[in-house]
Formats: sequence, structure tokens, C-alpha cells
Amino acid sequence: MAGRVVYAVDDLSTLPAVAALGVDAVEIEPPEDEERLRRFVALARSRGLGVTLRLASDRILGPAVVDHVVQWLAGFALDGVRLDGPPPPVPLGEFAAAVGALCDHLGRPLTLAESGRFLVPAGGGVLGTLDAVSAWLWRAGDAEPAPDPGLPLAPPPPGAVATLTGLRDVAATLLLTAPLTPLLSAADNLPDGTLRALTALRRAHPELTGTDPEPTRPIRRGAEVITMRRGALVVAANIGVTPARIGLHGVPRSVLFTTGPGVSLTHTSVDLPPESAAVVACCRFDQP
Repeated sequence: MAGRVVYAVDDLSTLPAVAALGVDAVEIEPPEDEERLRRFVALARSRGLGVTLRLASDRILGPAVVDHVVQWLAGFALDGVRLDGPPPPVPLGEFAAAVGALCDHLGRPLTLAESGRFLVPAGGGVLGTLDAVSAWLWRAGDAEPAPDPGLPLAPPPPGAVATLTGLRDVAATLLLTAPLTPLLSAADNLPDGTLRALTALRRAHPELTGTDPEPTRPIRRGAEVITMRRGALVVAANIGVTPARIGLHGVPRSVLFTTGPGVSLTHTSVDLPPESAAVVACCRFDQP
């Protein structure tokens, strides 16, 4: 699932609506009825979706449980597992080794994630949430330096959630274009149209799905503006309350996505209204 958009669902009947959002995979808690899980996986597969399980990490009590989870991955044709909660008592290295061995046996990729990071594959990067990105935006005026070169960042402080007025769509744009694996849910209250547009953009531009940050092209952040280079694209955000002209360090060709009207291009920059973001395709850059 590394690099793919994952959507957590609690109601298995919502699968058709979630599939229409353009996401790549769904994350579910394992139902008690194993036959229901088998039918759900088959239905998800028919809609082109992967399926991962969300497990409470305190339920992973020992090697026998790990073996049981590995059997789920194989027996139900699942794509991965995410451990949710505090670190489990079983050594994660043993869990990762078991999942890695199953990958080799099945001849297909599987994922194991814990605390927002991938253990399998080893270079799978991190999972990012709208709350984490919103927390980063919340700290916009702080003296704390911006992490470099990637998102997501520290857990959100109390009260910093993805519904910050005017910044929700900006946070979503950064989440869906950053070098990570986006993890979303209905609780994010992200408009369907915004999510569909961003997932369509990812499909059209594979450079947005990469999970490895590019150290020579870091995220640049000022007090109220952010730019992020992704291949031939630049993601620009204005988190201030006044319009901003943001340098792209290159020559823009077209605007591929915006969170609202009022975006315009100049020879080497983009003009953004307050609390807005845009994804701009560039024809060349002034540095590699």
C-alpha cells in the first residue's frame, strides 16, 4: 500500500461510495464473520481496491497471534495490516520477518505498518493523516523550523484538527501530494469533490505517488507560504490571510489543481488568494 491512498471505513456497506472517491485501498477492522470478510475482499477487488486490516496493537499478544494474522493475510488475499495504538508486546522485527517471508512465498507485495511508519516494505516511508498536516499548518507562525524534506510531522497538539477554518483543503492538498502514503477517513470531513480531484491528479501524475523525499528538492516554507517540488510539478500553498505571490524556482506551464478561484501564473511564480493551494506544472526549473 506504500504510496497509495488508503481510506479507513467502519461500515462495510459504504464500499461503493468510497470506491467512487478514487482511492486505492480501504482499511477495515476484521469482522467477526470470516465469510463476510471474504465477500468484502472479493467486492473490493472487483472495484479495483486493495484491502488492509486495522488491528489494535494490544491484541498482538505473542507469536501465535502473529501467525494468525499472517494466516489472515494469506487466506483472505489481503494486502496488509496496520497496527493501531501503543507498540505491541511482540517484537516488531519478528512480525516484519513473518510478513516479509509471506511476501516471498506469495510472490506479491504486502505491507505492515505501525505508528505511522511501514515496517514492510522496509523502504515504504510513512503514513500521513490530515490531522498531522493540519497540526503542521497550525504551527505556521512558530519559531520551530519546518521539518525537511518531508511530511507528515509531529502528532497534532490539542485542538489542532483537520477542520481548521479555511485550511482544510490546503491540508488535504499537501497530504495528497507529499512523499508519503495518505490515510483518510470519513471523520476528516473532506468534500468528495476535493478528494476525487486529488486522487485523479495522482493517477495522472505518478510522481505524486512516490514515498521517498527528494533531498535536493526540499519543502520550502516561509512564515505563510509553502512550496514542494514533486518531479515536474510544484505544490504551492498560501496559509496567510492576504494574497501571496509565491516563487516556483522555475517557469510554470499550467495550473493542474486549485482549492478555489483566483489563482494566476506569472513568468516564474504563482499568485494565490488567502488560505489556498495549487498544483502547478512547470516546463523547466532554475536548478536540478
